[in-house]
Amino acid sequence: MIASLRLREKFRTTVIAGMLLASLLMIGLLTHQTYIAVTTQQKLVEDVLKDYSSLAADEFVRRSASVLNNGFYPLLAYLIRAPVDRPLPSTELFKQKKRTGVSDVDKGLELAHSFFRYSPATDYLEMTDSPPPEFITRQLLAELQSIEVDRSPGKFVETFHRKADEHYNFIYSMFDAENGRLIIGVWINNEKALGWLERLVTSRPLLPGSLTDGKLVNESIFVKLLSGEDVIYTQGIFKPDSLLIDRTFDDESYAIYGDMRLVLGIDPEVGASLIIGGLPEARLPFIYGDLVAVFGGLWFIAALLIVIALVLLYKERSMAYLRADFVSRVSHELRTPLAQIMMFAQTLMLGRMRTEEDRQRSLEVIDKEAQRLSHLVDNILQFSRVERGQTEVNIVSQPLYPLVRAVADQFRPMMSDGQLVITSEIGDDVEVKLDVDAFTQMFVNLLDNAVKFSPMGENVDINLSRSVGLINVAIEDRGPGVSEEEKRRIWEPYYRSHDVSKKAVGGTGIGLAVVNELARLQTAYVSMTERKGGGSRFIIGFEAVQESTT
Repeated sequence: MIASLRLREKFRTTVIAGMLLASLLMIGLLTHQTYIAVTTQQKLVEDVLKDYSSLAADEFVRRSASVLNNGFYPLLAYLIRAPVDRPLPSTELFKQKKRTGVSDVDKGLELAHSFFRYSPATDYLEMTDSPPPEFITRQLLAELQSIEVDRSPGKFVETFHRKADEHYNFIYSMFDAENGRLIIGVWINNEKALGWLERLVTSRPLLPGSLTDGKLVNESIFVKLLSGEDVIYTQGIFKPDSLLIDRTFDDESYAIYGDMRLVLGIDPEVGASLIIGGLPEARLPFIYGDLVAVFGGLWFIAALLIVIALVLLYKERSMAYLRADFVSRVSHELRTPLAQIMMFAQTLMLGRMRTEEDRQRSLEVIDKEAQRLSHLVDNILQFSRVERGQTEVNIVSQPLYPLVRAVADQFRPMMSDGQLVITSEIGDDVEVKLDVDAFTQMFVNLLDNAVKFSPMGENVDINLSRSVGLINVAIEDRGPGVSEEEKRRIWEPYYRSHDVSKKAVGGTGIGLAVVNELARLQTAYVSMTERKGGGSRFIIGFEAVQESTT
């Protein structure tokens, strides 16, 4: 029967889950189509902005190369022609002479802090004027030493950085002299070089007015030139929603820019004005603002509801299995005492007991199993009332210690072996607020658990103690205990520990759930901790009745 129930539940769950997933798929397809419709114009704008950004980046590279072509290259060419058997002329010497006779060199002179010349043959680095810091000079020398003299260097610009983010930039070139190849170079004056770059870039729009109808000015173009993560140059205003392109330089530009990269983006607010004929009309009205976000939110809610439905189905199915297993366990628990009662009752009826002692022992077994059966039925009825929310309690002031002794005395005949050992730190007259019947059922349930899980012949300890405003009853067993993962779950209806299931310990899985609910109704508390030396320690705490003063 249980297998048939599980098969039906599995088929039902599969069908419902399939329908929910099909609905989710349809929602996904509709959302995808809507997304494509409403993002067409956005993609159009992005493509246009990318194309214009690429054109602007190309123009920026072309203009920035003018700094080299019009400033540094004439200066390097002049230095190459300087006699190699004489010291390099310093920048101060140039300034004293006022003019070199070459106009381009005069213009580019302000771009240099100093000059240097390196001979690979002698490994000698000559610096003019005030050289850069020693560690920068060492880095420059190491870079120059790594250049193969039988071919041109792969790049002409080298950048070094200090921790204070101060940049040291050098530009150099290799040439053939009478005594072998030499490398001539300039330590760049960054401030002057950036001034040249800014004038060349901002002198006119990066994109021609004929292409943009004069609607795109340089202020709408954000430009950032970086060396590694250090910013070399910036222009324009950065907008968080700008579509940025990140460009590294090609082989031709690498010799000039080295490892630098260019980040450029156009203000998206002017993107629509750059499209010939303007933007097409939206296919769907933006009634609720950002339609993509709205449909994304609806799809998320639909997916969330379907997931919740699947989780509820899974929990319902699991609960159905638990209840089916519960019925099976209850049937087994009922059958065992009934079989004992019937066997000994029939033995007595047939007169097979030879002695009075045997008859007395049979009656004791019948009484013990009847009490066990009564306790099981009470638990089932109480659990049924708990599930329906019909449990009522009658809270009274009751001396606790005498009640514990009385219930323990009633429980002792149900034990096969072992003893109940009671210790108390309170007197017989200490009262607490509780429902007598509810406490009895809670106490018996915990005692029954302790006996089941204790090894054969081991005692069960009961201890009464006082804490702040509470009187506690602790029941300790010497069983295997409860793992940390299961300490919370043991109070759930139908739940049984995996270790218990493996060891085939009897039980219905509702005893602790009944204890927990009855404690809640009496505003008491229950908890479970580990017993010192191994085992479990269950505690019930009740509010103490304040003693009156006379």
